[in-house]
This record gives sequence, C-alpha cells and structure tokens, in this order.
Amino acid sequence: MSNEGHVGRWQDGWTLVEVGLALCFVSGLAMTVGASAATLLRLAAEAHAEAIGLAAAASRLEELLATDPERRAPGTDVVTLGDTEVTRIWRPVADDPAAGLWRIEVTARWERPSITGLTLVGVGP
Repeated sequence: MSNEGHVGRWQDGWTLVEVGLALCFVSGLAMTVGASAATLLRLAAEAHAEAIGLAAAASRLEELLATDPERRAPGTDVVTLGDTEVTRIWRPVADDPAAGLWRIEVTARWERPSITGLTLVGVGP
C-alpha cells in the first residue's frame, strides 16, 4: 500500500471518536454555563433581598435616633418592600456605651430567597 496522493489528515474529515469527544465537550460547556447562570440569578436575588433588609433596618434606626429619647421603646413590626417581607426588631438601651447616650439595635429578618438576618447598631443622645 502506498500513501501517495495522501495530502494530510485534515482533508480526510473527522473520526467518530473525535466527533463524540467534541459533543461531550460542548455539552459539558453548556451545562457549566447553565449552572453558572442559575447561581448568578440566585446570588442576585439574595443580594436584592439583603439590600431591602438593610434599607428597612436603616430606616427604622434613623427613625429611632430622631425620636425623643424618653419615647424610645423596644418593639417589632413587619414591613413589605417590593416582594420581600421584613420583620424588624429594635431594642434601645439607655446609658450605653456611656452615660447620656443610647445604643439602638435594629435587627431585620426575612425568609426569601433564604432565611437571613442582619443587625444594625447606632449610638445617639
């Protein structure tokens, strides 16, 4: 057998094994892109909910700092911002960290997309 006239493998086409490997590679790549997109969407939803929770807690903290110190009292409420329901719990503590100052803790909790909470602490007269 002679190899005369054979100019190169690239002109012979792809073998079945090469096509199979290429399809496996492409399908693996597609699965990775899909999983990455799902993860990014979940992270974006969590970041959005966290921003809403932070805004709700900061709003309540500002209200309490602007309130007459003698009228500050612990409490709780539920606010809905967008599609996220946030439970806020606040606790003002007199003479902490020093005499004449109030430490005010506001905790915000929400359940969507996952159970999360954060606490803000402010100090004011």
